[in-house]
Amino acid sequence: MSAPALPQTPQPQTLHVVGAGLAGLAAATAAARAGVRVRLYEAAGHAGGRCRSFRDDKLDRVIDNGSHLVLGANRTALAYARATGGLEAMRPVAPRFPFHDLASGERWEVSPTRIPAGPGEILRALGLPWTRREASVAERLGSRRGFVRLWKPLCEAILNTAPEEASARMFAWTMRRALLGGAPALSPWLFPHGLSAALVAPALATLASYGAEIQFRRRLTGIECGRLLFEDGPEVLGEADRVVLALPPWAVAPILPGWIPPLPTRTIVNAHFRLEAAVALPGGAPFLGLVNGFGHWLFPRGDVLSVTVSAAEPLVDRPADAVAAVLWGEIARVLGRDPAAIPPVRVIKERRATLAHDPATLPRRPGPETPLAGVMLAGDWLRSPWPCTIEAAISSGLDAARWALGRPALVFGP
Repeated sequence: MSAPALPQTPQPQTLHVVGAGLAGLAAATAAARAGVRVRLYEAAGHAGGRCRSFRDDKLDRVIDNGSHLVLGANRTALAYARATGGLEAMRPVAPRFPFHDLASGERWEVSPTRIPAGPGEILRALGLPWTRREASVAERLGSRRGFVRLWKPLCEAILNTAPEEASARMFAWTMRRALLGGAPALSPWLFPHGLSAALVAPALATLASYGAEIQFRRRLTGIECGRLLFEDGPEVLGEADRVVLALPPWAVAPILPGWIPPLPTRTIVNAHFRLEAAVALPGGAPFLGLVNGFGHWLFPRGDVLSVTVSAAEPLVDRPADAVAAVLWGEIARVLGRDPAAIPPVRVIKERRATLAHDPATLPRRPGPETPLAGVMLAGDWLRSPWPCTIEAAISSGLDAARWALGRPALVFGP
């Protein structure tokens, strides 16, 4: 993400960060570790935004609002986790991606040395030769042998956009970061104790250790005349203070009228099933990709089995029990279970999980600057070579802290 020109001012007295999702936590953490006083405001009663864990009363288990993993190529996200101590709650696994075809029952594995595609096809996926700005992933790769086995599931997982509309250029950029980096870049990091244990709670503890103020249930309604206007009262800004709005676009739009363009979004659906005993995937795999079905990825955690559906528009308007029945039917085929015996389940629909990563929407992603002096944006939805991912969110937060402090070389820690 390209940041605006750094202001030639003294170090800010206070950095005010509005929004305690990953972008806001990253901005606050980087600034606090650099010795700046930080105030972090969050409208909800918890931090983490769309990337958090919570205890579900129906399942009596801690679940994530959505299943995620990061790769070794996501260096900024890993640096953030390392700086806060959250890396201790993450687990690296071998760079092997098992798949199961729900139509044929066939299974295969993708690894740095085993890619089900020919050399010419891989070059096309990497963007070579030239990829038109308007080209979709399906246009680029849809007729190739590895489309169903590799490119389609990767496109949906990374871009959360159907390959028929997803940007081939952005997909190629992410593929270059992953495939050209070899095994280290492709190595997945999992969250065996949940997203909050790795990405949220350690950051809050780090902020507290540096004396940062964290205020929950404070919803920003506007900014005017050197004041942040919250529903419960204003916060006066000092002359040297800086502000980072780490909010989703629909929350920023009423605060900065006319500044945020229309940005279509795409849905992710997750279903969490509680089984009678700990779940084991075929071959003891830590996760499993699915093709030729609605479900895309299975993640076991103890006796909870979670299934993720990216680009989930075909499911989002169905009732939760109908979604659960469809997804359990697919899981039953993989695990040899009774498709009619649906276990206790929680279905979570994130209707605005990410932007649509299509050639028409991507150029409209705004940059971090705003029309207000001393106020900057942060979030995974801003202009970036990365799609809307954990890496994009944390990178944007770090860039915001660099701008606020006037330190373009700032990192999370040694």
